[in-house]
Amino acid sequence: MTYCNKCDSIPEIAPKEGQLFLWPPVSHITGKILASAKSIDVPVEKTASVATLTINYSRPGLRDLIDAISKDLLPEEMAATKALIMPPKQSPEIDDISRITSLNAIRAAIGAEWLGDVLRESRLNSAFQPIFPISNFTAPYGHECLLRGVAADGSEITPGQLFDAAQSATLLFQLDRAARAANVRNAHKAGVTGNLFINFTPSSIYDPDFCLRSTIEVVEECQIDRSSIVFEVIETEKVRSTSHLGHILRSYRDSGFRVALDDVGSGYSTLNMLPDLRPDIIKIDRELIDHVDHDNYKQAIVSKLIDLAKQLGIEVIAEGIERQEELDFLTEHKVDYVQGFLLGRPGPKPFTTGRA
Repeated sequence: MTYCNKCDSIPEIAPKEGQLFLWPPVSHITGKILASAKSIDVPVEKTASVATLTINYSRPGLRDLIDAISKDLLPEEMAATKALIMPPKQSPEIDDISRITSLNAIRAAIGAEWLGDVLRESRLNSAFQPIFPISNFTAPYGHECLLRGVAADGSEITPGQLFDAAQSATLLFQLDRAARAANVRNAHKAGVTGNLFINFTPSSIYDPDFCLRSTIEVVEECQIDRSSIVFEVIETEKVRSTSHLGHILRSYRDSGFRVALDDVGSGYSTLNMLPDLRPDIIKIDRELIDHVDHDNYKQAIVSKLIDLAKQLGIEVIAEGIERQEELDFLTEHKVDYVQGFLLGRPGPKPFTTGRA
């Protein structure tokens, strides 16, 4: 079932046959584009004012054309040249204005076409990293689901590569939705029990009442207790609209889930959000945890964050723990939960054995 046309559909970057409309900002860029097209024997139609260039293409010739142009244009010129891909024999109309982008963006999107294949073929795996209560390092409180892609040759694609490509190909909505569903299904298949932390990016959700329904459907399909799922906001410091994020978090809570903020303490903005967002859990930024035992400033910030959260009834996870001294400091200051390579690395199966 389709709930959100933006999230649930995976568009083609460009039709197999079509037209590329270009609007160079100045004449010397027009000259460069014409020369580039001529170098690979691609004809270009020009309006009388030479304000609009139209190039008919046939895939994979579009990639060759974009590559040829990009060799002659500076990155700034690629970004300044407006572009639009249209089906054959169609001219842009008023409704197409919203689809006009830059030549640079089209080049990036074509370079990220592999991501569309990954999504269509559901080639998304998960790794699970344990999160422990500070009093017990043998029985996890929960696991964080970490996305991994699978390339056509079977090699692993990192989350960074996936989300960078999604930004380039304007597929962030589709990737985030697919990631949520894949992590739930993969956790169920792997037999993960306890609390499940699922990451999401707020900028990938327009209207939570529609965009999150498909995720809820997967949770029901896997018969997972909603109260055991924690939706974790990543890149909290990049959130532009606290009110929009608050609407998303309320939608999650109203549906029976819990919510967490990641990277708290990475900037004043994250602390400033707490009164409006009121998360169930916060994760202290890993940069603050790194060598906290050696840094008086970090110690003061981390200890105050823990105290503040306790006053507000918010549970605290310290992540990125790689040294025993860091763990000792956090134990002394009574953090609720801990996560990091010292305690357990991400793996394809849930944590089942105690620390050595």
